[in-house]
Amino acid sequence: MKTVNLVERIEGEAKLNCSWKNGIIIDSRIDFLNFRGFEYILEDKSPLDALVYTPRICGICGQAHLNAAVEVLEKAYENIDEKLEITPKAKLLRQIGLNIEMIDSHIKWFYMFILPDIIKLNSNDLNIYEPLKGKKWLEACKVASETIKALAIIAGQWPHSSYMIPGGVMSDPTKMDLINMQNYLQIAINFFEDSIVDTSLDNYLSFTSFANFEKIGGDLKLFKDLAFKYELQNYGKSYNRFISLSETNLFKKGRFSSKVINKIDLSKILENSDSTFTLSGDNTQKHTWSKNVTYDDAFFETGPLARAIISNRKFVKDIHKNFDDSAFTRVLARLDELAFLLEDTKNLISKVNTKEASFIKPKISLNKIDKIEASSAVEATRGSLYHKIDIEKGKIKLYDVITPTVWNLGPSNKKEQGIAQKAIIGTSSIDIAKIILRSFDVCSVCTTH
Repeated sequence: MKTVNLVERIEGEAKLNCSWKNGIIIDSRIDFLNFRGFEYILEDKSPLDALVYTPRICGICGQAHLNAAVEVLEKAYENIDEKLEITPKAKLLRQIGLNIEMIDSHIKWFYMFILPDIIKLNSNDLNIYEPLKGKKWLEACKVASETIKALAIIAGQWPHSSYMIPGGVMSDPTKMDLINMQNYLQIAINFFEDSIVDTSLDNYLSFTSFANFEKIGGDLKLFKDLAFKYELQNYGKSYNRFISLSETNLFKKGRFSSKVINKIDLSKILENSDSTFTLSGDNTQKHTWSKNVTYDDAFFETGPLARAIISNRKFVKDIHKNFDDSAFTRVLARLDELAFLLEDTKNLISKVNTKEASFIKPKISLNKIDKIEASSAVEATRGSLYHKIDIEKGKIKLYDVITPTVWNLGPSNKKEQGIAQKAIIGTSSIDIAKIILRSFDVCSVCTTH
């Protein structure tokens, strides 16, 4: 038997195709049928146009695209021996902006997508978690919206900010601006402590083992109890391989299969479009606008769980030791990352020196560059984001974007199934299958761009 289900309440649209035998999913396929063609749009544009176009790929992770775009342009300067000077202040403001975007997204994802779906397994009455109506749902939405105002102070707007440019940022916050940012951030910290874990942030950050879960209350405990009731600690397992392409003060880069290897060679990243529709040609054997991507000829999961494993966060690593890359572990890792982001962002804001320059102008224009290639990687909400640019005669000849959801949700190749496809197999319920899919945070507009 085969079933086709629309995956709703995501950024864009997706189709989940499942093959069943004796009530168990034995094969799955995820189709993304919308396409806009940002990589084609950028062809023959000025290199700086990437700073305006790429943040509009997605309304959720625009900061990450902006960060990746500015870093790939700065890498282009470096590759022609014109390395730019970026002040500590500018670096801090960029990372703060990216962190705040992640905080906003982690909160919304948990309350708008994960909790309603898992509660629905248990009861038709979502009560305070009901979308658009429930008290907790509305409170989470309000908290996320207030937190993102901290980003607007330095970015001018959100989403689709363009304040990062080669050489720094077009932002010069005052001490009062920084105080206001801390106040907005504190709203999220209070919500995390009071509603999500029912303990202090400092206490939560001290947890190192699954046994510490007995000290957690709030909505994370609700999720854990329901997850175990419906065996999400056993479902949603893929290849148990992880990758993180970039490094910050909070995250380490590397890959994991049987052990962590911190060396990453970006030249080993390979996109494949065997299953991907084309703008011209025969599409009869194609089924999606998504490509897939491998590292050294293997699929790897990226995202908060990957970052936790590679960065050696003990609480998540102990849960992973017990339950592998299950749907439960994946969701827990993202909420665990929220805690670390809250602490890290608070510290980063306190380090901003308002007396430093925000921007140091490059000596030459990118439009004067005859020919150069460059690539960059940053950590976005859903995982590692990769941008690559070829500049020829001062114009973009090629711009390539590989999003986290291409890593996690892309189609199979001739060797093995994609990460999410593999995770869904073995499930006995379409509702559980959708929760597994949501544990990767489905975004069709990023996947196809």
